[in-house]
Amino acid sequence: MQFMILFSRHPDKAQTPAPADLRESEFQTVRGLYTDGLIQQVWLRSDAGGACMIVEGASTDEVAAKLNALPLVREGYMQPPAIVPLKPYSGFAPRS
Repeated sequence: MQFMILFSRHPDKAQTPAPADLRESEFQTVRGLYTDGLIQQVWLRSDAGGACMIVEGASTDEVAAKLNALPLVREGYMQPPAIVPLKPYSGFAPRS
């Protein structure tokens, strides 16, 4: 099942940059989740900071557990992500 994930900066730390070692840990963790096949795409947001992802997982609970463990979420620099289950777009289906 695919999910759209939206990450936003935590308002309490929006003006505080994350330490370099924490950012590097985040990069390594995201690379690992990409290599493992959870993350399909990842993009940085240009509107308010944060990121969005397309991920593939068995359930919302599985995705939430893995993404809530990301270092920037765990340390409160990012809010827990919004997780939106996706379904196929019916406009491309054959017409009968």
